[in-house]
Amino acid sequence: MISGNYYYAASTIRSALDWAIRNVSENIALYSHNPGFDFTRNRKMGAKNLMYYLIRLSDRSINSDLMNHFDSIEEMPSASAVCQQRYKLNPLAMKRVFQEFTYSFQNYKTYKGYYLLACDGSDVNICHNPKDSDTYYLPSHATKGFNQLHLNALYDVLNNIYQDVYIDTARKSNECNALTDMIRSRQYPQNSIIICDRGYEKYNLIATFLNTGQKFIIRVKDIDSNGILSTLKLPDEAFDRHIRKIVTRVNNTETIHNSLYAVLMNNSPFDYIDFENEYYEMDLRAIRFRITDDTYECLITNLSEDEMNSEEFKDVYHLRWTEEGAFRDLKYTIGMLYFHSANQNLIRQEIYASLILYNFCRLLVNNTPPVDKEAWKWKYKANFKTAVTNIRRYLNDEIDEKELTLRIKKILIPIRPGRSYSRNVRPQSSKTSSYYTA
Repeated sequence: MISGNYYYAASTIRSALDWAIRNVSENIALYSHNPGFDFTRNRKMGAKNLMYYLIRLSDRSINSDLMNHFDSIEEMPSASAVCQQRYKLNPLAMKRVFQEFTYSFQNYKTYKGYYLLACDGSDVNICHNPKDSDTYYLPSHATKGFNQLHLNALYDVLNNIYQDVYIDTARKSNECNALTDMIRSRQYPQNSIIICDRGYEKYNLIATFLNTGQKFIIRVKDIDSNGILSTLKLPDEAFDRHIRKIVTRVNNTETIHNSLYAVLMNNSPFDYIDFENEYYEMDLRAIRFRITDDTYECLITNLSEDEMNSEEFKDVYHLRWTEEGAFRDLKYTIGMLYFHSANQNLIRQEIYASLILYNFCRLLVNNTPPVDKEAWKWKYKANFKTAVTNIRRYLNDEIDEKELTLRIKKILIPIRPGRSYSRNVRPQSSKTSSYYTA
């Protein structure tokens, strides 16, 4: 059922990154704040070199990163010159590099021809800046606030890469609206199934899925709660059946007392009803399956029985949880915790650069043939954290392709299916530049 089994060489993957950066730099006027003026003079840190520099950023100081980036001290610009160049660059330049690089490969794994994209969001703590009202948040019980951006992402759970991202501010943060925008812009593979958790159980989002023909799976509240399934007369057992809901703002005796209708309040967003079309009909498939002796999970989808049966939904939805680990790797392994500026646009540059580096590292690991010995008790996979350390050295031309492959294969960790741990959620404040390592 899962297809995709050939490998790209490390040099080919690196060439794809070089091509994406070169393509954007050759059209830099489209991604400059002052087209025709910015990046027109020959400087030590031109547009192409600047984008490479951003991808290679670490958690160290600017001067330390410049020392790693340039071989000759005469060629190295000052930290001030780098900052001036960064102010000229629109963050969308880095997003375009991210897109062109990610879409350069044809060996991605699919499930029955579909990409499986988990949708979720994560807060990104940034440097403390009370003057930035869009990102500054002051809790009612606190004396000092903090700044955050919110990263909404479509994560490919079979290939362990990000396919599309949307960066939102803390004040405007709404994961359902962000996903709606991503669906309408379609900057991800067309043949995809988007998998969402309970926070995405919204009529407007479901209608967007249906109107655009986008395949989806959403985990919803159980039948005895206040969710979409609660008003329908459904049996308290496992089932797989089609349901019908009619969304409206009309509030009368028929709509209130008929379980088919979902009556929305005037302040509830819904883009598909107006004065001429007061009713929006949804035909959905609902799946309920047992997870323990007395608990169930419920999913709704627009996938037919021919496309996926009831048992397959369990396995496909379970894959969604790999995105949680991906956010952890993005922040702690790649280093998207430490930023070199308090300016929101410059921070966005670094977020996109971190995503590029993450996908670059994952693609290199994915395309390294696995080590598999029958005598071993477990199957093994590459240690991603160690692999990133070596891939950074490869990017800096400290090791070659052959040495990189040997190092990725050297440090392995066992694959133990079925392991689970309780989630340890700890409050975090933003990290400022004074926390960088030496």
